[in-house]
Amino acid sequence: MFHHILQQIAHNSNTHSAEYLVEIVRLIRPSTLALNKNAIAEQRVRQLVTTLQSDTILCEAFQSYLQGLLDHSYHLSLYAESGVQSQHGFFSEAFQKIIHLVLPPLQGAETLRGLVNLVFHNNSDYQWFCALPDEVLRELLSIVAIATPQSTVHADAGSYSKMLDAILVLSHKLAAMGTESDVIVRLPELQTDRRTSIVANSLPFLEQNRELVRYVERVRANNLHPTKAESSDAEHALVMLSQCEDAVEYIRRHRDTLGASLSLTYQLERMMQHIKRIRALIHLSFKASEAEPEALQRSIIHLWKEVIEAENTDHMLFKHFSQNTRLLAFQIVENAAKTGEHYITTTRAEFFAFFTSSMGGGLIVPILACFKFWISLAHFAPLGEALAFSLTYAIGFMLIHILGFKLATKQPAMTASAIAESLDIRRTSALSGEVSLRNLVQTIAQISRSQLISFAGNLLVAFPIGCVLAATFYVFVGTPMIGLEKAHKMIHDLHPFASLSLLYAGIAGIFLFLSGLISGYYDNSVVFNRIPDRIRQHPLLLRILSTSQLERFADYLDHNLGALAGNFFLGFMLGTAST
Repeated sequence: MFHHILQQIAHNSNTHSAEYLVEIVRLIRPSTLALNKNAIAEQRVRQLVTTLQSDTILCEAFQSYLQGLLDHSYHLSLYAESGVQSQHGFFSEAFQKIIHLVLPPLQGAETLRGLVNLVFHNNSDYQWFCALPDEVLRELLSIVAIATPQSTVHADAGSYSKMLDAILVLSHKLAAMGTESDVIVRLPELQTDRRTSIVANSLPFLEQNRELVRYVERVRANNLHPTKAESSDAEHALVMLSQCEDAVEYIRRHRDTLGASLSLTYQLERMMQHIKRIRALIHLSFKASEAEPEALQRSIIHLWKEVIEAENTDHMLFKHFSQNTRLLAFQIVENAAKTGEHYITTTRAEFFAFFTSSMGGGLIVPILACFKFWISLAHFAPLGEALAFSLTYAIGFMLIHILGFKLATKQPAMTASAIAESLDIRRTSALSGEVSLRNLVQTIAQISRSQLISFAGNLLVAFPIGCVLAATFYVFVGTPMIGLEKAHKMIHDLHPFASLSLLYAGIAGIFLFLSGLISGYYDNSVVFNRIPDRIRQHPLLLRILSTSQLERFADYLDHNLGALAGNFFLGFMLGTAST
């Protein structure tokens, strides 16, 4: 199966064309319609191994051919960019991926990254390649004398030197990212080093760079190919990389007090990718030892599987969004859950207090309904009517929140995240999932009681207040607030089956859900941008308000800005829906 193409390589031993490698992978690649693709690919790789083992001349020609491809290609883009996000930012990166879907970039064998894309050009190639057993690929590497204890490299030329360049580039980038202000201000124990004017906790990012520069310079100066035991500089750099990893994880773990943003999440993801890639390249720079002859080959196989998967999935927008939004999304939902906790009663005193505040909500709702009727009777232009409805809803909902009142219809959206949070075993007990389930049942029971008493409080006040307002209008104006025909139409519109009221209720449910996420987003923004602290230092407010007033104002925004924003946007969503 492979004998013919290997003979062509042997007859053209000095060629650096990628066409032969493309053809070999084409022969290995299973058919799209094949049911057992992974097994077929493994069988064909074993056939290639058998063919090379049976003919020494073909094996040496193939080895020389692969070495020539590697030596005559540019490696940096593969090591430093493949599977590593660019510095352009989240939206620029997403836009580039959309462009590449429509107009794919040029691929050429002059770069190792382009060579990978030429050879593994099918977007599903990574699936069968990553499924290949490491032992099969290791056997292939051993046959062509790659990464064996007997292999020799030159530190100042060839593939090895290009890999050392990639280590330095990635190390410099990591040092730059680790000393940016968004990262530094979120690290603990901020202490400035007078010698460097850099925060002390950012030193691991700088120290790993110093150690790696020292390591690469020593290797090149002495033309070494050191084993792991002979590389103290690299070992120290690996320790510093672990500390860099700890710093990133610290920021992620303390997202509740430090906040999160899309740009910071993107930056942290980039830093972790750089750390992982530098660590992989450091291990690849060590010579295979007699004690662990397979370690280097396994590292190479792992890297190539990672690179091929990254190149095949590089255009996937879903992967891009899921990688870079999870920290921000988690923080938003977590803040929404905290907002939902205010709608759950756990004690008898809270239960009756919730009933009282729900009665206050029932007082505001009929007043809002009257304003809405009067606006509809004014027959404004569509845009003006939508704006008037939106402001009525928004001001009413915000007023309900400011006065500490509750509205039963808003509870389910606010408490949904709290229900989900009750399933988090880490927040309950690490002993068993049963504890989490018990916590869920308890949360649902508390929410059900709170929902019932809130509904009762709203209805108990809203109905009589509505009657009083209608009677007052009739006494002073002399006509009913709503005519008989309009009243019948409104009653018909509320019929669950003869009207679209269930559909409208579903739409309102979506708006409530979105308002909960908006509340979580703004609560996160308050923490991330340190808005209360900035309010306390605002020069104009310091002149207008006293210290105690400014402190209360800052605290109020700290605890209520998200809820106010959610209510405001909910009002505009409901007010513009009909328009």
